[in-house]
Amino acid sequence: MEKRLRLSNKFALKKCQKEVYIAQEDHISQLPDEILVYILSFFTVKEAADTSLLSRRWLNLWTYIDHLDFDATKYLDQVAVQPKLQKGHMDKYLTWVNSALQKFKGQRLDQFRVYYDLNKFAQHDIDKWLELAFSKKVQRLELDLLRCGYFTRNFDSCYTFPERLLGLGDSSSCSNNLQILSLINQNFKSLKVLLLKSVNVTGQVLEFFLRNCPFLERMQVHGSGTLKNLEVVGPSLKLRHLEIYSCFNVKSLKICDTNLISLRTSAGKVLLLKNAPMLVDVEILGMPYTHLLDDISSRLSCVLSQLEVLTVDASLSLFDYPHEDLEHYNFPELMKLKKFVFITFGNSLRVSGQSLLGCTSIIRAAPQLKEFELKLMSSPFEAKKECKKAAIKRPLHHLKVVKFSGFYTGLFQLELVRYFLENVVALEKIIIDPGTPFFYRMPPCPSEIKHTQTSRNLAKLQLEREVPPAIELVIL
Repeated sequence: MEKRLRLSNKFALKKCQKEVYIAQEDHISQLPDEILVYILSFFTVKEAADTSLLSRRWLNLWTYIDHLDFDATKYLDQVAVQPKLQKGHMDKYLTWVNSALQKFKGQRLDQFRVYYDLNKFAQHDIDKWLELAFSKKVQRLELDLLRCGYFTRNFDSCYTFPERLLGLGDSSSCSNNLQILSLINQNFKSLKVLLLKSVNVTGQVLEFFLRNCPFLERMQVHGSGTLKNLEVVGPSLKLRHLEIYSCFNVKSLKICDTNLISLRTSAGKVLLLKNAPMLVDVEILGMPYTHLLDDISSRLSCVLSQLEVLTVDASLSLFDYPHEDLEHYNFPELMKLKKFVFITFGNSLRVSGQSLLGCTSIIRAAPQLKEFELKLMSSPFEAKKECKKAAIKRPLHHLKVVKFSGFYTGLFQLELVRYFLENVVALEKIIIDPGTPFFYRMPPCPSEIKHTQTSRNLAKLQLEREVPPAIELVIL
């Protein structure tokens, strides 16, 4: 069924194919409208709308789908190769979404997703889209407006979430404030997921959603320049997953008396965390010129003993201070930690002459650790000298999987591999992914392909003779 319905963007009926498509369609077309619409709801809007070409029976079915996913990956890929197409493709995207919403006949929306590089010049159009989404009692709202599909843009050029839709701000701008407030009470109750990327939004707006959306479970805010203060407080909140990332004007992030399960934040320096008994998954970004381990110890002290997954992003911080031996850092014990992910820039290690063994202080503090992953965010480089530092030994009884993502640079990872081989008891697999961890849309250039293959060959040469046969070595 899926093969018959999933159509390419260049789909066209040809005379020689017409009878074949009709014959395949007849069996499906006998299904009730509700089932066909349900099937189409798993498609993007483009894919669902393409089925209107099949026959008159399918002409308007897509207009009743309850998942409006305006995915423009194709446009973003084209702009990555030809940036001059950006303005024209943005106009096409706005026209496409406006046209589809005019034809939309559904009574409710389980999902409304915008995925394209849009800035403040699309303010009027996006405002109208949000009005429609909320009027249909949307459950999952996603505005993913990142520059080029991946990067946060300059805060001054971001789209701004309209407070007036929530009855906030200047009430004089509302023609009938009481009527709007009445609609608000009805339309926001169903929201379960709120994702805003490269959208300027205030703490007042986010706290409105927390107070008025009893089913809100996930909130993600990336790249907001107007977010200054946010309080996530109260055991009655349904919120389970919170991400506040690349919002560098945040002055205070207060999380108290909540049942959060996961937290991802770049606002660790201003984080006040208290009484979060269900929090087991944390990702924290170290800010420049901070001692990251001290920062983690102080800001996460109330949850360290219960954490199961910890991701430390040191890509913006100086993880190793020149005169400090972090291998001997006395990190608090992490009794329940099962997975540890460490993200860093390899070039900063090369410049400062530091060692990746600094992260073993956390590894030693986690006696139940099962998985360790290193993400090296950098361009490829060769280490000139082997590091002679020796990390403190401690048996790792439960560690089963070790993974290195990013360019394999030889001795920088080799010293860690050797550390694990000397201390592990039950290691089952070592995974090497030599590809760049950056998510550019541009296809890899010849030099990057060459470096990746060089890294792959280097990993094979060094590790095949280091890793015992009993441990599976996977080089992607």
